[in-house]
Amino acid sequence: MRLALLPAAMAVALSGGCSLHRASAEEGNTRGVTSPGALAAPPAPAASTAGVELPAPLRLLAPPAASVSDPLAASGASGASGAAGAAGAPVGPGEAGAAGQTGNPLSRMFDRETRPARQWAYISTAAGETCREALKATGAKFRVLPDVTKPNRNGCGVPHGVLLTRGPTGITYSPPIQVDCSFALRLPEVERILQEEAKEHLGAELSRVVTLGSYACRPVVGRLAGRSGGISEHSFGNAVDIARFEPKRGRSASVMRDYQSGEEPKTEPTRFLRDVVRRLRGEGAIRRVLGPDFDASHRDHLHLDQGTRWWQ
Repeated sequence: MRLALLPAAMAVALSGGCSLHRASAEEGNTRGVTSPGALAAPPAPAASTAGVELPAPLRLLAPPAASVSDPLAASGASGASGAAGAAGAPVGPGEAGAAGQTGNPLSRMFDRETRPARQWAYISTAAGETCREALKATGAKFRVLPDVTKPNRNGCGVPHGVLLTRGPTGITYSPPIQVDCSFALRLPEVERILQEEAKEHLGAELSRVVTLGSYACRPVVGRLAGRSGGISEHSFGNAVDIARFEPKRGRSASVMRDYQSGEEPKTEPTRFLRDVVRRLRGEGAIRRVLGPDFDASHRDHLHLDQGTRWWQ
C-alpha cells in the first residue's frame, strides 16, 4: 500500500503541491531567486553604489549593506556620480570589456587592469565646475590646485584638487590635506558630527585634528590588500586619515590610545570615538570609515573615504 502511494506523493511534490516546497520558493523569491535556472548565473550588478547583489562565494567576503557596526559597510547614500562610477562607464578598451561583464561581478572584482580605471572614472566626474565655489561658500579655507585631466602612469591623480587647511566649522587640519574637491564637500556633514560629539564627550568643540595622510599614490594595504583589485582611495585624493582630535580645551581623543571596540567605553575620549564612528557609518556623512576594529594597519587612525565599494 505504501509503495503504491509513493508515485502519487512524488507527483504532488514535483507539481508544487507541497506547502513546504511553496514556502521555500517564496523565500527564494525574496532573495532574487525565482527558479533553479537563476542559480546558474549570478544577477547583474545594480547601477547604484548603494548595493550590488553578489554571488554566494562573495557574500562571505562582503559585509551586509545594512550593517552599521561592520567597518566594511558603506555609510552614505550613493550620489548620481557614484552610481555612474559603479555602473562602470567605459573609459578605454579594457574598461569596455569589464563593463560588458554585467552578469558576473566576481570577474570584475579581481580585475586589476579595469578597477583603477573605474575608480578614476568615478572620482574624475564626482565634482562639477562649481565645486570649489561651493566649497568656499561653506567657510572652508583652502588653496586651489591645478586640475588633472588624466591619471599618471600608476593610475593616480587628483582631478579637482584642493589643499585644505581649515574646515567649514573652523577645524584646523594639521598637516593640511590634499584632497579632491568632491571629497572636501563632504566635510560640512562630517564636521557637524565631530563637533556635536566633541561638545557631548570632550566638553568643547574641536579646534584641530591631526592627520596622517591624504593624497598618496599607493596600493591598498592591510586586510584588503590583494583583494580589492584596485588602488587606495588615497591615490585620488578621495580619503583622509585622522590620528587625533583636539578640543579647544580639555583632553584630546587619540585613536591609538583611546579607541576601544567590543567593550563598554570607560573614558569620555573613548565614548567620543565610538559615537563618531557609529554616526559617520550610520548617517551617511561619508561612505567608508575604517579604524582599529577593521585591521592592524588602522590601529592608530580613522580612515575616511568617499570611494565606491571595493568589489565594484
